[in-house]
Amino acid sequence: MTEHFPSAADVAPLMESFDERLARILLTECMESANALMTALLKGFDGAYPASQALHALLAIAVASNEAAESRAWSAAERVFILGTARWGRKAHARGVDAFKHAAAHWIERLEQLPTFHPDELQDIYTEHGDYQVVVPGDLSWPISLNDLELRSDWAPPLALWLQGDIQALTACERPLSVVGSRGVNDYGRHVARTLACQTALNGHTVVSGGAIGADAAAHWGALDAMAQLGPDVAGPTIAVFAGGLNHCGPLSNMRLFEQIRMQHGALISECVPSTVPEARRFLLRNRIIAALSYTVVVAQARLRSGALNTAGWANELNRRLFAAPGDITMPSHAGCNKLIADQEAYLLSSTSNIDEICHESHEPRKVGKSALTTFA
Repeated sequence: MTEHFPSAADVAPLMESFDERLARILLTECMESANALMTALLKGFDGAYPASQALHALLAIAVASNEAAESRAWSAAERVFILGTARWGRKAHARGVDAFKHAAAHWIERLEQLPTFHPDELQDIYTEHGDYQVVVPGDLSWPISLNDLELRSDWAPPLALWLQGDIQALTACERPLSVVGSRGVNDYGRHVARTLACQTALNGHTVVSGGAIGADAAAHWGALDAMAQLGPDVAGPTIAVFAGGLNHCGPLSNMRLFEQIRMQHGALISECVPSTVPEARRFLLRNRIIAALSYTVVVAQARLRSGALNTAGWANELNRRLFAAPGDITMPSHAGCNKLIADQEAYLLSSTSNIDEICHESHEPRKVGKSALTTFA
């Protein structure tokens, strides 16, 4: 435990200086990645600030002065976890409680390694001195479609989103369109992604993708084409969702694209704290956010083994509308899309210019007001 770690007497007054946003930031740092056990814990608390209460409960365990106090703190946390699990539609069995205790012990270890417990210093650290905004549930800019990730009690929604760019992009469209596909797309797949995204954004809709090379980049560039033509009052923005923290946006070959997204009223977002390295497993977690942000998902081109098909799976699980672009049946690069269509898991995308079947009516991008963030008491 670091020397600056609070004492038992300091915990209550310290928590009064931590708002819900900072609590969610620190809990995200504790978890390292999405965790349904943490979501169940939050559901067990009553009131508007469950993350603050969860952080307090973990700190109470960490600073317990003796075994009896520690046992009481653990029992209190377990009761809240069991209640939250029940509120989420399941019964917490002994194995689930053990899993929670194991995870919570790890979260506490992470808390003990924080470089400081001064709220202002923590805010600076986790926003890179204000370079990033942190959006949480309760903010006007929070995309409420992410709440669908709670539909099953083994899924976990993000606790917060880190953002660089225009915060208005998150809620500019009620029914965003995601365009995904393989990194190794051919000219056909690239044309489908870019043309469809451009036409979508020209009609005021938000375009979401994953910032990767190939189909993702083509989709983002297509939306930026529309923004360059019509400007932010008419064209829809584009959002890139990353698997790691925003300090690790990649690939490097797309850095000019990311700069253009920021400059042209789009947004770069991540559910991870800025320093998080984008390990392979995080890309699959990232895909659930791409699907959840969207009303419709289009797979522009994909092989049978493709991350885009993982996003398609999330789209179907979340009851999003899923379309796939058909391709040459002799080419492995189209096999994933063709299989989605053949298995009736996706509708056939019949046009990249007539978007009536995949998008709602044209509209101007929605603005949520001057302040898109909530000030938590």
